[in-house]
Amino acid sequence: MPTPWQLAWDQVHVDPEFVDLTDSRFHQNGLCPDRGVFERTFHRWLDTRAYEPESRGHPDARRSLSAFYAGQGWTIPENDFFLTAGTSEAYALLFSTLALPDEVVLLPQPGYPLFEHLARHSRLRTAPYRLLFSEGWEPDVESLERAVEPKTKFVVLISPNNPTGQTIPQNRLAQIAEVCRRHRLTVIVDEVFDACWEGPGPLPRFGALFPDVRTFTLNGISKRFGSPDLKLAWIAVSGPRDWVDEVGTELELANDTFLSANSYSQRLLPDLFETMEPWQRQVRLLLARNRAAVQTWMAREPRVSGTLPQGGIHGLWRFDGLPAGVDDEAWAVTLLETEKLALHPGFFYDVADEGVWLVYSLLKEPEAFERGLERLAQAVSQATG
Repeated sequence: MPTPWQLAWDQVHVDPEFVDLTDSRFHQNGLCPDRGVFERTFHRWLDTRAYEPESRGHPDARRSLSAFYAGQGWTIPENDFFLTAGTSEAYALLFSTLALPDEVVLLPQPGYPLFEHLARHSRLRTAPYRLLFSEGWEPDVESLERAVEPKTKFVVLISPNNPTGQTIPQNRLAQIAEVCRRHRLTVIVDEVFDACWEGPGPLPRFGALFPDVRTFTLNGISKRFGSPDLKLAWIAVSGPRDWVDEVGTELELANDTFLSANSYSQRLLPDLFETMEPWQRQVRLLLARNRAAVQTWMAREPRVSGTLPQGGIHGLWRFDGLPAGVDDEAWAVTLLETEKLALHPGFFYDVADEGVWLVYSLLKEPEAFERGLERLAQAVSQATG
């Protein structure tokens, strides 16, 4: 059954004046990686094409991953990586291989709605822990501890986060690590937006900071290299050596069952690490320009509040002073109908903080992004008097 927001979207998204501030697609916003990289690798792949299945992934691809993380100050042996056809498959592989039915996955709230479906598909239950707007959307460690029960298996951390756009600082990661040690929990760290992080300093990586905690770090070429259509991701396994070896054996057998990651994408990965920094700089420049526009715009809008995104490509706005009875979806539908402007209602991402919340994407082409801000300012002025 379509939601009111979806029905309104269907009516206006084909209008030539439509502005989509939910748009998080690289290619459609002019951020196409250099096709020459893909063509050169494709020709080499064709010239040497052979079916040589590897349970953990092509050795050259895993060596490139080991080299990348070494450059980040984190030593991960190449044998401790597993390549999958996207991060969704990586989650599913971990859930279905390492957890028993009815065990529990702790998920951040707000959060991306995909994870509940993946857990349910593997016969697992989910429970939320809170991210607090009052603390810059950092995880509430007390909420995390309260959510733990005897059947809790995994804690999912997303840093940089979708939809808050925030990165978990080292001191808060240390508190989470202590909870996981105390309850013998396994951590899944989703770092798919890591290339969007501009500091200050290096991205705080949970697995590198706390090598004694059982950790799976997930990433892929979808966001890091603007190639979601080529479906390649990886799992880095870290923690006590005996445990790494034990789960590695289990994951190897499970990954060998499907061998979903295609050979071209695996052969491509080393070339992407070598050549894509200019493209990543282009992305970060666009994000920086749009973040600056948000900062300037919010300074002029006393009825709008939010924490400026630090990493990733999304952010959240709270709107105060709207007429009584207006909720997230009603406000988002009004913007579609009156301004031809799309933003996602906060409830799509389980935003639980009081107020009317909308989620926006920073990945929009800057002129269109600023045009959307102008329309939003006009709508806020009209709605709040």
